[in-house]
Amino acid sequence: MNPLRLLIAAGILAVLGGLVYWSEENPPVSDDERTPVVDLETNEVRALTVERPGHDAIMVVRGEDDEWKFAPPLTIPVNGSSINLLLNNLTPMNSDRVVEEEVADWRPYGVDGDDWSLRVDVTAKKEDQEEETYRVVFGDETPTGSGVFVRLDGDPRLFTVFSYIKSGFEKEVFDLREKKLLKVDQDRISRVTVDVGSRSIEFGKSGDADWQILKPKPLRADNFSVGDLARSAYNAEMVSVLEEGEPTGKYSFRRPFATVEVVDEAGAHTLTIAKDADDKYYAKSSDLDGVYEVSSTLPEALDKPLEDFRNKKLFDFGFVDPEAVQVRDGDAHLTIAKQEDKWVLTSDEDRELDAEKVQTLLDALRGLSVKEFTSDESADQTKFGLEAPTIETEVVQASGGGTEQVVISDPSSDQVYAAIPGQASTYELEKGDIEELRTSISNLAKPDEEEEEAGEDKESES
Repeated sequence: MNPLRLLIAAGILAVLGGLVYWSEENPPVSDDERTPVVDLETNEVRALTVERPGHDAIMVVRGEDDEWKFAPPLTIPVNGSSINLLLNNLTPMNSDRVVEEEVADWRPYGVDGDDWSLRVDVTAKKEDQEEETYRVVFGDETPTGSGVFVRLDGDPRLFTVFSYIKSGFEKEVFDLREKKLLKVDQDRISRVTVDVGSRSIEFGKSGDADWQILKPKPLRADNFSVGDLARSAYNAEMVSVLEEGEPTGKYSFRRPFATVEVVDEAGAHTLTIAKDADDKYYAKSSDLDGVYEVSSTLPEALDKPLEDFRNKKLFDFGFVDPEAVQVRDGDAHLTIAKQEDKWVLTSDEDRELDAEKVQTLLDALRGLSVKEFTSDESADQTKFGLEAPTIETEVVQASGGGTEQVVISDPSSDQVYAAIPGQASTYELEKGDIEELRTSISNLAKPDEEEEEAGEDKESES
């Protein structure tokens, strides 16, 4: 046999034997049996310091207002959620097992006073007690590689904890800082303005009302699309720090790629985005000194045409059934109303209607969607046949939600157009949608055989 292979095999057997011995001597314990290395409540922690060889120490302190801050000289804001993740490793920090109850020599485990891989100092104040500082020292990996040796300064015991607890503390200042570039109250936003190149779009809303397009002219907006845009702006984050504090002029914003302004009750918050020669994006904020790299997804979210933010649905009554509907298709006039739990045709002596047929009509109205935004000049509606529409629709929303109207041009033409009375825009519609609408109107205009028989029976009984 090859001597080299024999030596390798012997080495592997030795390692495996060591792992078996370690596992037998240190069997796993249940969650209920785990001994805490540090047993603290989250609200008891007042300060936290993390040290790693070759890295700057990080210290955060809890202020009187219960908000976390970096210790001086750092003045940048802290991300509270990131600090809470650190605290989750501490409150409490449960061991995987207690290796030894009393250790005389810490050096073999990498947790000696001068030999350690990570150290965490925790200052805590328990109720009716003085502040106390706990030092947790992390050392070498266990033979199985799934854990780390740990000791608590002043405690003679040697513990192991799962590796993820240690890795949870291996953070840089950037990991713990607040990365949002705008300090916006997202529940109080009233206006968003986006400038990309020569294109400027302004959106506005009041309270819980839906978004509207204000510029370049008043137009109906798609609430979800504008909401996504607003979220992209107020959630914009840095991915790296290019310059901290006052800009030096190294990064030019003379010809920005985009500018977005978000207005809340505190005023306007502006983010200016530029692009370098390598097609990387950087930004400056009115709420934060410095220049920061940002992800390309941010300018992509802002660089969209006006049409992407327009409401393509002609009716807004959604999936809540209205109180009444009026439709006219040529000479056919229908007035439909909800009476208790049934639909009736009030234009035909309150004839009861098949609920499924009414829902088909409502779905057809809900489904009227814009194929193309043809014109936004009210004077143009005449040339698209909307001064004398062939189809007229009106929906009375439930619970005083208002009335919506849509008029539609001659469906027999090659293109079919629609408008909302009182608004300047003209929309081209899909002919298939109009065919579905007309079919649903026709089906409701004439009673089917069962309805006719029921009507005849009713007349004979009377």
